[in-house]
Amino acid sequence: MNEEKTPPGEARWCLVGNIVQARYFGEGGLTIKQGTKHFPPGAKVYCLPCQWGDGYEQIVVIGRHRGSHRFCTMVVSCHYITNWRAKLVYSPEVHRLMDEWASKPGRKAEWGSREEIDGWLPEILARERAWNAKHSSSGNDPGTL
Repeated sequence: MNEEKTPPGEARWCLVGNIVQARYFGEGGLTIKQGTKHFPPGAKVYCLPCQWGDGYEQIVVIGRHRGSHRFCTMVVSCHYITNWRAKLVYSPEVHRLMDEWASKPGRKAEWGSREEIDGWLPEILARERAWNAKHSSSGNDPGTL
């Protein structure tokens, strides 16, 4: 799929979120981790459109890496992202990584419009609320610690 590259200085609509502050990890979820292995808590990540038809459970994101502070592309579980929103992205480095991702056949790096993102948001937010309710009712809510 050949996508047109956005001219320099122009913005692209993108679904943006932040990495969760804390999450349960390990056998039985007894260990609390801050952020993820690759992203610190609160890191802004640019979420690319659905790639695999998995209902947006595993998301390709672009964000600043915890160790190097350089932008990188990773696959992250939707449960590790919060504070979802549509936002215009102006960063040439993020645009470059989007184009690099889309350079391989079958990959999509750009959302069509803000309306496309707004169409996904209700489902994403409902899934996040359900996940949080399930884990807070079972006593597994790292946010209350």
